[in-house]
Amino acid sequence: MKKTLLISLLFALALTATPAVTHAQSDAILLVTPARYSVMQVAFDVARRYPTVLVSYQGNPQEPTLHVWNGYEWMPLSNDDYLSGAFLQTNPGRAIFLGDNALLPASLQNIQSWCSQSIQLGGLETHDLVNGIGTYLPFTPADWRWFAGRYNLTLSNLQAAEAEAAREQSWYKESGPVKDAPPSFFRYFTRSRKGRAVDTTPAIEPVQVPSSEPDVSSAP
Repeated sequence: MKKTLLISLLFALALTATPAVTHAQSDAILLVTPARYSVMQVAFDVARRYPTVLVSYQGNPQEPTLHVWNGYEWMPLSNDDYLSGAFLQTNPGRAIFLGDNALLPASLQNIQSWCSQSIQLGGLETHDLVNGIGTYLPFTPADWRWFAGRYNLTLSNLQAAEAEAAREQSWYKESGPVKDAPPSFFRYFTRSRKGRAVDTTPAIEPVQVPSSEPDVSSAP
């Protein structure tokens, strides 16, 4: 009963997606995802913006049940056809596998013969999926804004944060031990007296010997 309900939900969700092309394109991606509603929702949203071949898996990890979305409905897909790529006329250039090692059947990644580039994303939370998929594709600024609005996510420019952190770094703020000795060329510069206490001791005056005194060095 749960399986029937899940597939019905996926069909209802798929009706809201823009129909994808029947055959994969050379610049398309293969998105292999567990048959879970929240994960599949992100998958269909990716397919709205990128040419995507969607393959879902469920059931026994040793013999998973596979389906492929043809743009109108889910079609059963045999493991042999999947592993050989026989269900495609043009192979996608990259593949994204969703699910950690405990969930994702290991055999599904054995497609190097027709798709050499791939990545596995273990986190299935929405923000993890968006971040992982968006970094791998990669998303444009418009894509990031679209997904942030779609899932009520907060955008954060990591590069800007790193740049700001780099600007805040300073040699003089570090309190830890210096690993290497300072370079020896500092000895060629005049020492700065800034911050030193003012020396109030009177300067030593040289002793003046009067010229009228006899030269004691010649005394017997």
